[in-house]
Amino acid sequence: MLCSCCGKNQAQWYTIRSAEGEKQVCLCPACHAELYPAKARDYSSFLSEDERKACPSCGTTLAQFRRTGLLGCADCYTAFRNEVIPTVQHLQGKLRHAGKAQSAEAEEKYDMVRGLVYEQAALREKLQNARMRGDDEAAEVLKERLDALNRRLNGGDQ
Repeated sequence: MLCSCCGKNQAQWYTIRSAEGEKQVCLCPACHAELYPAKARDYSSFLSEDERKACPSCGTTLAQFRRTGLLGCADCYTAFRNEVIPTVQHLQGKLRHAGKAQSAEAEEKYDMVRGLVYEQAALREKLQNARMRGDDEAAEVLKERLDALNRRLNGGDQ
């Protein structure tokens, strides 16, 4: 992020307090020192550490994070690392994202059910063909197999 005054140097956010109120400015240290001499900007003792500590990229202060629970950008995670880690660990129970990958057991069950569904579709087609041919004996056998498969799919027989 470049300085809003000179447009050349890397800048950071500064909180400027005056009689009109408080405002955020994005300046490089050189322009900040030139525009706000040390004597005039020596108000840091009035600010808490939470108000002084700010993200260099977006200007979000630690006080804002503590008040809202929201960070302003990805760089805030680095700027407020010591404060964010305990919060995330408390809320999520761990620091690393575990993802939503299925367990091996769940994958096996999914594969088994998928195979049974394919088998069910094939049996239905064979049953329909047997009925169209008028082969009642084959149709009865296929119907029994299909009923057993439906019970297995619905949790009856494992």
